[in-house]
Amino acid sequence: MSRYAVETGHREGEALVVLRDSAGEAAAQLWPGCGNNCFALTLIAPDGQPVTVIQAPPALVEIRRRPSWWGIPLLFPFPGSIPHGEYVFEGRRLRLGRPDQPIVSEGHEAPGARRDFHGSVMDLPWQIATTDADDGAATVRSTLNAADHPEVLEGFPFPYRLEAAYRLDRQGLHLRFQVTNSGAGQLPFGFGAHPFFRLPLGRHGAPADCLVRIPAGRRWNGRRLRDLLENESASQAPAQWDEVWDEVCPPVQGALDLRTPRPFVEGVYNGAYTELMPADGQVDVEASVIDPLNRLEVAMRATPAFRNVVFWSPPGRPEVCLEPWTCPSNVFNLAARGVPHHGLTVLAPGETWEAAMWITLRQAIIHRS
Repeated sequence: MSRYAVETGHREGEALVVLRDSAGEAAAQLWPGCGNNCFALTLIAPDGQPVTVIQAPPALVEIRRRPSWWGIPLLFPFPGSIPHGEYVFEGRRLRLGRPDQPIVSEGHEAPGARRDFHGSVMDLPWQIATTDADDGAATVRSTLNAADHPEVLEGFPFPYRLEAAYRLDRQGLHLRFQVTNSGAGQLPFGFGAHPFFRLPLGRHGAPADCLVRIPAGRRWNGRRLRDLLENESASQAPAQWDEVWDEVCPPVQGALDLRTPRPFVEGVYNGAYTELMPADGQVDVEASVIDPLNRLEVAMRATPAFRNVVFWSPPGRPEVCLEPWTCPSNVFNLAARGVPHHGLTVLAPGETWEAAMWITLRQAIIHRS
């Protein structure tokens, strides 16, 4: 019998996939039928104790009701929001959904409405393509084809195929993503993942005892950027954006500088950090939350395609999010207006894009002052 296993199971009548390590209690639970969401994750601490890294919701219906609120939602074809669902690409003005369909923002979910936030695949059913397990890892690979869901192409007429592979091994959980342009024209998109990490990382203390670390030199000023984009006469000339760049994407300073770990305070650090700084000799970027009382650290590492890390703390919940995004919010309109470093990815017909991220639990190195 192999150390790792891929199991199928059911909860509340829904089919689930569980990646499991039989040598301990490490496990990742996925719901392919709702966004391929990894909605629960337990990893093993260096002392051999299981630690809940991602807390499962009290009921699966909560994920269906608010798919951006639990587990690891996958954000495609854009992370963040597209105000009013309206955007421009290749000179065309487009609107998400059908012309008569209401558009709602996060927190205002409604039956029959189209979301203007975090894309359209968070609650779609994915198809399991392959599974594999041996003494080194358990892996499941799933796919989603937009052609099977014509409603997602209403207002976003750019066909695509997605693939997501999850691998549980001794290092933690590895996620690999692929986007393929399956249409005849260009495919524009942004991609993000939205993991919710439970705090504290053990039996002792509280979220406020933990420290946040994001090695970033700048932070997007969403309000200032929104004001500039709403000015239809604003120039697209790069030189003019250069003049306001330190307002649009200012250098981090004071309490918002997370290059040195800072104590977690709900709501203070929420925002999109960029100009990410890999560690010496590395190309990947890593952000983390450190729990000094339990002497543990949960790290989110991502490949260079993810040029931004969004930090968010859901109000009133003992969780934080370290989200790798390829671009900031409202990416289509940023690109259309010539905003520098907009991060919009455009694939030619048949072209494929790949990226990856890792979630690791390890012993924290505590620096005493």
